[in-house]
Amino acid sequence: MKKILLLTAGVIISSMSFAQKGTVLVGGNVEFKKTDNLLILALTSETNGTSRSSELAPYIGYQFSEKLTAGATLSVISSKYENVRDVYYPGVGYMNFETTSKGKDWVMGPFLRYTEKLSDIFSVFGQLEGLYMSGKRDWGTKTSSPESPTQLVREETSFNGVRLRLFPAVFVNVKKNFGLNLSIGGIEYQKYGQKDSDKKPSSFSLSFGKTASIGISKNF
Repeated sequence: MKKILLLTAGVIISSMSFAQKGTVLVGGNVEFKKTDNLLILALTSETNGTSRSSELAPYIGYQFSEKLTAGATLSVISSKYENVRDVYYPGVGYMNFETTSKGKDWVMGPFLRYTEKLSDIFSVFGQLEGLYMSGKRDWGTKTSSPESPTQLVREETSFNGVRLRLFPAVFVNVKKNFGLNLSIGGIEYQKYGQKDSDKKPSSFSLSFGKTASIGISKNF
């Protein structure tokens, strides 16, 4: 976390040193992500899962050249996960597993944006982010079968980690460098560790078409 905070501060300080050459960028995005998973293995099991998340991300940066902008972003992410799994055990029958999760994450760190102007109205940009994550999860699992009582287990976990993200977007200039930012996903890598656990799982994902992000920004 200290390294990312120092890097964020360095980006902001470096941007301020170019203040006389460019403009300050202020903005924010709202992002929605949806993932559905249906898996059927012959007649032995069936899994049906749904994941939803929403993200609010204000940011500030400095455009120290015509194409390059550097700054820092802070995100608050709310997530919800539901999964239903039916598994057949010979001699026992089907057992039902229902898993639910709710989470709240805080994400912060520096970003670097490269912009190409297509016209007075439209521009395209790619943004690279290196972020620190911290959050909590509230898990619940309910197990039931025709021949056994229902069991409910609840658990709360906390974690921290890193998140690297690269995504393209379109900027629509409405008036005097105030406009809309539109994106439909990108490339993302995450690695995090849970409290009181030595495990540090990682994931790599492509979210094109699964994520809808809209935001506003203004250059001053």
